[in-house]
Amino acid sequence: MFKPRKVLIIRFSSLGDLVLTTPIFRELKRVFPDAEITLLTSDGLGSVLSNNPHIDCLILHKRKESLGELKKLIRLLHKKNFDLVYDAHRSLRSIWIVWNLTCLGLRKTPNVWSINKRTWQRSLLINFKVNLLSNTLPQRKHLLLPLQNQTNLLLNNKTELFPSPSTNLQINNFLKKHRLMHKKYIAIGASASYPLKRWPLQYFKEIISILIKQDFPVLLVGGANEQENTDLEHYFSGSVTNASGKFTTLESAELLRHARIVLTNDTSISHIAEAMQTPAIVIFGATVKEFGYTPFLNESTIVETNEKLSCRPCSSDGRGRCRNPEKLRCLTSITPDMVLPIIPKLNDHNG
Repeated sequence: MFKPRKVLIIRFSSLGDLVLTTPIFRELKRVFPDAEITLLTSDGLGSVLSNNPHIDCLILHKRKESLGELKKLIRLLHKKNFDLVYDAHRSLRSIWIVWNLTCLGLRKTPNVWSINKRTWQRSLLINFKVNLLSNTLPQRKHLLLPLQNQTNLLLNNKTELFPSPSTNLQINNFLKKHRLMHKKYIAIGASASYPLKRWPLQYFKEIISILIKQDFPVLLVGGANEQENTDLEHYFSGSVTNASGKFTTLESAELLRHARIVLTNDTSISHIAEAMQTPAIVIFGATVKEFGYTPFLNESTIVETNEKLSCRPCSSDGRGRCRNPEKLRCLTSITPDMVLPIIPKLNDHNG
């Protein structure tokens, strides 16, 4: 059996996918305990994997580098003499790096294991509604497949993140300041990078209004400059706590660990929450479960429209424009009444 000593794993983005790669590092160490694992990722997002005990070296690279910077990176990687490259991205950039490290495949070392991005299957489903993904693996299992194909061990695909002790203390102080008790508040992720993933803000307002009437504390989470969270903070004027844009990704992960449950659009927030063992209720609009990004915890769930929409799915990541005459019908048809029964009541958990 091939036993690599030095392993390079490549995954540049996105934030959610980086979280879903975490089983790779742990399970590689389990299969090859003596291997030294290096992760090559982007400097803007890769910090979410800081403190991971299964990663020996973290190389953070610019997301938009010059050709000279890319050549410099490749020279650096050459010097490290990896005997295995695990391409968990399969982008043009990662393929170019692999080609250079293997001299266009002419060198036997390093060995290369790559994921199948299932790009054409997704394209068929989006553009022609031909579904070849009905039995597809979840993305976290799919990312593990190159390793699973090399071992008889049944690999564990549970995701995980590792906020530092200082982060734990910082978040505990924040929660005390805002009187948020462990497992006694709901986190809301009302934004998304692209409109096709954004559940109507009015629906979030209706949900939050009911939660406040039930004396359920609400915490708004997300990135900086998300207008939805700013609008919700102003609308509820002191009745909700807005943490969006105030913390790093790992700090936000620790916030989510303390939440009872997370209600969010189909974004990285759901993956971060589950990596911290907090269940998520995820709103799916333009995207569908066949893409592999459904939550996996027993108490987690997705909420989709009950209507048969010929236009859905129309995007793999929320980019693009809605072509339905009833704009964003895949989202507007998911009413608050469909979501409310899924949210646990306060007395369902004694935290």
